[in-house]
Amino acid sequence: MTSEVITAVGFGVIIATLVLLEVLGRRRTNKIPTTGEWLGYIMRPRAGRALILLGWLWLGWHYFAR
Repeated sequence: MTSEVITAVGFGVIIATLVLLEVLGRRRTNKIPTTGEWLGYIMRPRAGRALILLGWLWLGWHYFAR
């Protein structure tokens, strides 16, 4: 397998896991937070907002600036 295939499979697994966690979080029978809840928790302090901004900058630089 080439590295591109391995990378694509890795991203697919990550995305599928995030979707599964979101679906489980929307069911109110357990204590898994939704994406909005954990992003809100991370972005409360100024350092958390800076980390989210840096993450978006990194993502944009590596994937959209080509």
